[in-house]
Amino acid sequence: MTKSCTLCSTPKDILIRCQIDETQKWHFVCPGACWKSVSGGVEDARGLEGKYPYYKYGGMWKDRSADGPISAKKPRKVKERQKEEMKKRLEGKAGEEAQDDEEGSTE
Repeated sequence: MTKSCTLCSTPKDILIRCQIDETQKWHFVCPGACWKSVSGGVEDARGLEGKYPYYKYGGMWKDRSADGPISAKKPRKVKERQKEEMKKRLEGKAGEEAQDDEEGSTE
């Protein structure tokens, strides 16, 4: 039995359970564009808390009665891409902090 994405209403065999707004209700969101739009594409919106203040990851939902093998695991390419994005995000923050320190010391 498939469930529909809360945002786009598309029936899916795999959904991400998460809180996405101030109501703190749990929603089922498809792992594509919908999930990226509410989390920035990162579990627990790590490093993006300011942009997604209400987001909270609640695990994966998988239709166990679906035909064929369905995996809720992220493919290796996705894991590597997310790791690189996090690294760039952290480097960007470190650069901003260093720049703020330089600006503060010239005053």
